[in-house]
Amino acid sequence: MRFLIVDESGDFRRELAQMLRARWPQAQMDEWDPRQRGNPAGTLAREAYDMVLLDLHPAGQDGIEWVAQMRAERMAPPVILVADQGDTHVAIQAMKAGAADFLRRTGLTSERLARAIEEALREHEAHRQESSGTPSGFARTIPLEVLKSGAPVKESAGQIPGYRTLRMIGQGGMAQVYLAERIHDGIQLVLKVLDPELRRDATFLQRFVREYKLIAGVENEHVAHIFDQGFSGDQPYIAMEYLSGGTLAARIQEGMSSLAALRLTSQIAKALDAIHAHGIVHRDLKPQNIMFRQNGRPVIVDFGLAKDVDSSAHLTRQGEVMATPRYMSPEQCLGLGADARSDLYSLGVIFYEMLTGRRLWGDEGPAELLHLHVHGDIPRLPERLAGYQTIVDRLLAKRPEDRFQSARELFATIAV
Repeated sequence: MRFLIVDESGDFRRELAQMLRARWPQAQMDEWDPRQRGNPAGTLAREAYDMVLLDLHPAGQDGIEWVAQMRAERMAPPVILVADQGDTHVAIQAMKAGAADFLRRTGLTSERLARAIEEALREHEAHRQESSGTPSGFARTIPLEVLKSGAPVKESAGQIPGYRTLRMIGQGGMAQVYLAERIHDGIQLVLKVLDPELRRDATFLQRFVREYKLIAGVENEHVAHIFDQGFSGDQPYIAMEYLSGGTLAARIQEGMSSLAALRLTSQIAKALDAIHAHGIVHRDLKPQNIMFRQNGRPVIVDFGLAKDVDSSAHLTRQGEVMATPRYMSPEQCLGLGADARSDLYSLGVIFYEMLTGRRLWGDEGPAELLHLHVHGDIPRLPERLAGYQTIVDRLLAKRPEDRFQSARELFATIAV
């Protein structure tokens, strides 16, 4: 690894270099004083740097313009901006200029810096593969160390003809989820098998079967690919791709920068636009239902509660709360119709979590959460994140008409 650190403060350059050596002890650190040497854009191609760390105001200049100039160079490496402060406008402009991330000096640690760099390198490699025509990994399964995933399978649980069940990796309200291997070609994938207690319940069975029908026709890199769906005796199942990058819930727990949160929100908005264009409302968007491919791209999963807006079918019982209360929109809490703007409210709750690392309204119970979604004031972000308040306010507006009116509008506002 070779890093270029561009900052007029020699002390801060050395501090960053020390942080980087904590993760990459053998890496080469090149320091660059912009007061003496100006913009390093012209040197990037011949020096073959893996990453540039750049001050937002190098020698009093506009670092965002420098990012654009660097990224215009052939074979340019990712650039991470480091700033004393900044707001939504700065973060969005940095992202549009091509910055891989936007970090604040205050509170920056070796761990947070390393995570930002690793994410930036994954995203950079994904873009490189796409531009060169190399497959990005969409609809491709990833081999993994089986014994490190989930728990052993009990007896014959989850056994489906044509598949070898390896491990149990999840269990939800409707189904068990297994890591499995397709026998005829050895591909590893995920089997989602309807819970035995629910197989004779017509409502749950229809909901499970409809999940496959809703998403089978959505070919998009941000939506999980479905290989097969069927019945084995009285066991309905769905076979889908295995996503090796873990969940958004885990990434939130690790902590992320505000620009990483903004970029992920724009990518999730793009994914929502894809499913909304097919007339599908997810209705249970939450960090556990957003996973990542090996290349770092987010993928929406678990459409068990999704609704086809063109369908007249009603697959919930009176008084039944099926979605996750922490992420439900006000209209869902009131039992009213939920359109695409309901998913945007749920995304607003997730965005708040990504920014702050805290759950909206803390540890309140389900009943209190439903009340707060309908009647509670929208929480204020901490001062260091105040620039993002306008986006949070629009996403978490109580009335659907006061929110972004589509995922496409949100994406256009904050995306590259």
